[in-house]
Amino acid sequence: MDEGAKKAVKRFCDQVFWLRIVRRIYKELFEMEDSLPLMKKTAWSFFEQLNTILQNYLLLELAKVTDPPKSGTKENLTVANLVVSIDWPPGVREKLRSLNETTKGFRGHILEARNKLLAHSDKEAFLSQKPLGQFPEGEDEVFLKALEEICNIAHEACFGQIFGQMVLTEPGDVINFKRALVNAAAFDQLLADSKGIEKKRLFSYLEKARDS
Repeated sequence: MDEGAKKAVKRFCDQVFWLRIVRRIYKELFEMEDSLPLMKKTAWSFFEQLNTILQNYLLLELAKVTDPPKSGTKENLTVANLVVSIDWPPGVREKLRSLNETTKGFRGHILEARNKLLAHSDKEAFLSQKPLGQFPEGEDEVFLKALEEICNIAHEACFGQIFGQMVLTEPGDVINFKRALVNAAAFDQLLADSKGIEKKRLFSYLEKARDS
């Protein structure tokens, strides 16, 4: 494989990894049972707004990765582009084509939302407020797994080894954020229940945290 092909595959895999991370953030914040009470106790309006932002971003990015190989004369870094723009061995190309067909199924669910609400401001769609971009439960996970398989096949063909497991946890990630929310809610309750010297001590900790 030439260096251009390797660079495209590496960048594509990095983007899929990023989509996996964002999807996990959304899942941890808005699909896990322990998250809703935390949001209600801390910043409910903010999390409602963040929910919409993450939904819109994910739908747009998931649609973009399944776009055609080109838009006019410009190439798109998409599944379809990887299939046709690189001189794959026949067996590899057929595997990628098959997985591309899998991704097209999910694209069909979200394409209208991308075209009318996310990438463009279709007046009728905005005024009607009709929900767009809905898909059967679990279909996004099937889609993302297909993208991961595409990454592994393409990466192995280019570099001699698969991209590998996409590890989504790291220090300071969404799990740590949720733990910080738990601590904040506990501190608020402790502060509300405290009196006298103990309350002053807690306020001093709060001031130190604000100034740090």
